[in-house]
Amino acid sequence: MRHLLIGVALGVLATCPALAADEAKLPRIEVAPNFNAASVYVYFDGQEGKVATCRMEYKAGEAKEFRPGHPFSRTGKGRFAASIFGLKPDEPLEVRATLDDGAGSEKVLAAAVRTRSEKFPAGAGKTYYVGPGGDDANAGTREKPFKTIQHAADLAEPGDTILLLADRPFFESVSVKRSGRPDAYITLKVAPSELANITLRPRIIGWGKAAGPWQEAAKDIWACDEKRPVGAATVAPAGEGTLGDRAYHHGSLDELKAAEASLVPGWWQDAPAGKLYLRLSEGKAPAASEIRLGVLKSGLVFENAAHWIVEGIGFELFGGGPYGRGIDIINSSNIIVRECRFDTMRTGVAIRKPRSTHCLIERCRFSDSGIWNWPWKAVKGHDTEGGGVDLQGGGGNVVRFCNFSGMFNGVAASTWGDLENEALNRDLDIHDNFFTEIGDDPLEPEGACMNVRFWNNRTDNTLQGISLAPITVGPTYVVRDRYVNFRGTAVKVSVNSRGVVYLYHVLGWTNRADANAMDVSGPWDNMHFRNSILRGTRYVIEDFRPHPIGCTVDYCDLFTTGRVFIKWSNQRYAGLEDAPAATFGTHNLRVEPYQKIEDGRPADLAPQLIDAGVAIPGINDDFKGKAPDIGPEEVR
Repeated sequence: MRHLLIGVALGVLATCPALAADEAKLPRIEVAPNFNAASVYVYFDGQEGKVATCRMEYKAGEAKEFRPGHPFSRTGKGRFAASIFGLKPDEPLEVRATLDDGAGSEKVLAAAVRTRSEKFPAGAGKTYYVGPGGDDANAGTREKPFKTIQHAADLAEPGDTILLLADRPFFESVSVKRSGRPDAYITLKVAPSELANITLRPRIIGWGKAAGPWQEAAKDIWACDEKRPVGAATVAPAGEGTLGDRAYHHGSLDELKAAEASLVPGWWQDAPAGKLYLRLSEGKAPAASEIRLGVLKSGLVFENAAHWIVEGIGFELFGGGPYGRGIDIINSSNIIVRECRFDTMRTGVAIRKPRSTHCLIERCRFSDSGIWNWPWKAVKGHDTEGGGVDLQGGGGNVVRFCNFSGMFNGVAASTWGDLENEALNRDLDIHDNFFTEIGDDPLEPEGACMNVRFWNNRTDNTLQGISLAPITVGPTYVVRDRYVNFRGTAVKVSVNSRGVVYLYHVLGWTNRADANAMDVSGPWDNMHFRNSILRGTRYVIEDFRPHPIGCTVDYCDLFTTGRVFIKWSNQRYAGLEDAPAATFGTHNLRVEPYQKIEDGRPADLAPQLIDAGVAIPGINDDFKGKAPDIGPEEVR
């Protein structure tokens, strides 16, 4: 069992099981830095029993003095873990941890590292040009480009650059198994002159047009020969040149015939017979539409590769089966994907296997269509139950400054099926992303999630905010995220989640009818809210489970427009004054938090919430006024 005690008077205080004096002979400290945060682990020869304290200090950049860091959490026998926030890229970081056995004996462990640099040197290698109108027998110059990206990728050496020309899309699935070096990345990007007109920006497509001819197979059902495995399909008005809206994939011809209007347009493929069946809205014939079929499984596949930059490229409609991916990163490290767009596929970017580490996905756009308007049950367990970024790799991966819209999930840091594996999805940073019209979970951490950090993410008009279902080890941090206008709940918990989770300065706000700010669909425990706002229209929290480890909620604003207030451990409480003190501290408030919400952005924080929070080392050290404000922003 993992233990955590949060002390009200001191804000947050983690205590650790026994560390006898003779058990601390071989402790060690490990620091895993990212760009703006770092993970700290202290390992020791520990046993269950008496309590010992652990504390962490750090100094970064040009700081002269050490400052307190976030308290350690005990996350396993002989291990403490914590995160450091607010760092800058490529700066020195010194960390020291002090172990106190409770009997007057202390050991100080120190580490010095440097945060990750945002500079990815491209080197001074060769430059290859690729255009769909080229020829792989050419020299690869701008005047005589190669035809395929694959040919250029097979030639690329550390420091080389592959530039894509944009006379028409690349219909290609590229396998990358060569590597750059830390001082000489291989770059795949748009040729500079192509950036002026975004409509011409090079894109890699996984779709081909349905060749037809279409024949009427039944009332409102059309069929054509199609032997290629189809993973997705879109429908657009003929002649517009757009990708179109996704059509729903039905499980049989009878299901397609009987489909309700919300799941039309729809399609089904009889693979053994090589037939594709299509039904359009209002009984329309396909002749007036462009039908595009996702028939390639992936755009770029990195396998056992390293040190690549992919920049400014579009990826459209990959399928070729149920697991279409724009970029698939398998046991590959330091793959940088930036300013790319991903449209209509099960997964935009997948990062898989333990050796997929230190990858960066930034300033990308992920979009899909149709899914937001389909019934939830029609998508759950279906081949459209995908998302923008699927993280199932090792440590140090980062997703930041991205935009997600119209898909079922946003960023899934999930190791479902291997939930206790501590080697997967550790030391992750997911921050400053925006999500809208997400059919299920914009943010979905599941698994050990050791030092997984979410901050400054924003959702507007989605089903959930974040789903913590389950965290098995932790610590997982959610800091200054904003979940607004959700249909379901801001914080979803379930599936026997027991790992420690800290939720600081989080906003959950909706005005949709009959919505809880926090909803519970199964066992959960060991989550701790500070300086957060939970505002619903039914219960603030509706909970019917016991909590043997214990959750805590203090220095928070808990508010609902409904007639009920809180249900905790299956007991209803009408007010803060009678809520169980062991969980709900004495510093919570119950006020309408904002005077207005416009375009998903809150404004005019209630005066009662200013200076009403608690100082948390390493989280809000730079607060203004007498104390931190409750909510995601410091108003002063």
